[in-house]
Amino acid sequence: MKTKFILLIIVIFFAGCSFKTNDRYKYRVDASNSFDSFKKYYLQGKTRLASIALKRALQNAKEGSDINAIAKIYLGECALHKAMLIQDSCIDFRQIKDIVSDKNIQNYYLFLIGDLKKIDTRFLPEQYRNFAKYLKKEDFKDAIKALHNIKNADSQIIAASLIKDSLSKKDIKNIINISSSMGYKKTTDKWYTFLKTKSTATEKRVIEKKLKIFN
Repeated sequence: MKTKFILLIIVIFFAGCSFKTNDRYKYRVDASNSFDSFKKYYLQGKTRLASIALKRALQNAKEGSDINAIAKIYLGECALHKAMLIQDSCIDFRQIKDIVSDKNIQNYYLFLIGDLKKIDTRFLPEQYRNFAKYLKKEDFKDAIKALHNIKNADSQIIAASLIKDSLSKKDIKNIINISSSMGYKKTTDKWYTFLKTKSTATEKRVIEKKLKIFN
């Protein structure tokens, strides 16, 4: 009985230590959760909710005085602008770029702005590495194949935006299907609008009719 009691005390002690460790980095979890909410709302076109979630994510990151966490949020926002086919030079990140030393963050920034010659693909998020490798070599055919193999829907949309002018109508329709299946209404509308630039007059009328019904 005494042995069981001692074991119980040990379990409680280590559980307590574990909770303390988690609490120590709680701001990171909170920042990540808030950013995930921002991403969902933004791609859906829920502007007000997206703005609130983004402010909360930044506030959480700043509470931890974590420059890398802040940088990731800035780049994440820039990436989502790209997914919406909005021109963005990641200006918020650029303002703190000189004090961010993390190679993963710096390479993701180069990836987003298309500075391919300087990219070290080893330091990119894993889902982008093959895509970026071919893009760096200007092998657009294999880059598009690698694009289709990106499993995460958000990452595939972001990657597609970086190579949008090389995409066929079939490729663009695939991105539209992915976006719509995720419930990303505003993103879907943006890609439909882009599809119009590559479409015949008849195809444009069909797209315009769809957008009118959707909105």
